[in-house]
Amino acid sequence: MGSQIIQQPNGQYAIFSTITDTIVMWDADAGDVEEYFVTRAANQERGRVRDILKHVTAGRPEKAYYQFVMTWTDALRMDEAHGGDAWQDPATQVGGGE
Repeated sequence: MGSQIIQQPNGQYAIFSTITDTIVMWDADAGDVEEYFVTRAANQERGRVRDILKHVTAGRPEKAYYQFVMTWTDALRMDEAHGGDAWQDPATQVGGGE
């Protein structure tokens, strides 16, 4: 995780970074600590998604998904086989909707 939540003597919370060996937040309440970790996780996920989008947009989805790359047609077939709804929408058909 790289961080440890510590309760301070005054009842508030601190976050100690085990990466930098410094306290990165102190005198925080539980909501502040939660928001710190949620924001950090969201930012990490945004970065991961941006990297995937770069690969997909460049026509290299295998760089993100390795052997599990699906085409749009493959995805529609799976959607149909597993009771999804997207395959039924005329806009999802290749050449349709736009």
